[in-house]
Amino acid sequence: MRSMTGYGRIEKIIGNYNYSVEIKTLNGKYSNVKTSLAGIFSPLEIDVQNLVKSKLNRGNISVYIDIRFMNPEDFVDVDLGLAKSYSTALDKIANELHLSDEVNLDVLTKFREIIKIKIKEEKQEEIWEGLKEVLQETIDKVVEFQKNEGQDLQEILISNVEKLKEMVEKIESQSDEMKDEFRARIKENLEEILESEKINEDRLELEVALLAERADISEEIDRLKSHLSRFTKIINGDNESKGQKLDFLCQELHREFNTIASKSKITDITNLSVDGRVIVNKLREQVQNVH
Repeated sequence: MRSMTGYGRIEKIIGNYNYSVEIKTLNGKYSNVKTSLAGIFSPLEIDVQNLVKSKLNRGNISVYIDIRFMNPEDFVDVDLGLAKSYSTALDKIANELHLSDEVNLDVLTKFREIIKIKIKEEKQEEIWEGLKEVLQETIDKVVEFQKNEGQDLQEILISNVEKLKEMVEKIESQSDEMKDEFRARIKENLEEILESEKINEDRLELEVALLAERADISEEIDRLKSHLSRFTKIINGDNESKGQKLDFLCQELHREFNTIASKSKITDITNLSVDGRVIVNKLREQVQNVH
């Protein structure tokens, strides 16, 4: 089992580049990847997101990437023609307005169009190959972190599931008592009806049917057992993506305990079903962080 909480950081020099990759993951219903990458490397952002999503398919994922050059490379291009045009225009403004300021390099570099940074396609591929290697190693580190967190989480889930199983057993053992309680109620109602001058057959059938139905919680108990058994199998299974299935089962468990509480007229069964819903709510909170 993996938690959705994870962390990993790798810094590595490959060729002429120093790669630093940091990944943080938190719980989330779907895969939401946010990347932080310098503008010069923005063409690689889609490749980064695709790789991360293929390995970490659930949760809020933040990816921080820093790439530095170990040696100078020819990535900077200067548009001299545009620089001359700006210089001429600024001189003209200064002359017309009788300004004493001179056009200098500091002024010209404020025009971003003059200095352009562009990485050639073959260099992008070279940078991506190195980044991909470091990114994969960082993802592996995150997954290992998630697995370690998941072991602790698994123990907590199993402990709560065992508590729920014990509650279901107690409810089942007392369910016959609830049936006896409803039999007594049916008898009282029948005696009340029979005291009337005339028996209303429709009312009699309705009373018996409704009370008998409310006395039977065997289907709810069977479904609770089935859901808890399925829950345990998923926890111990090999499939890494378990969170959504477990969350669905939590909803079903809550539904069955709620139905039992609405049917019950026995204090002990009512209290057990309420306690069961409390544990299911805790279980669901924990499940939110399961990958």
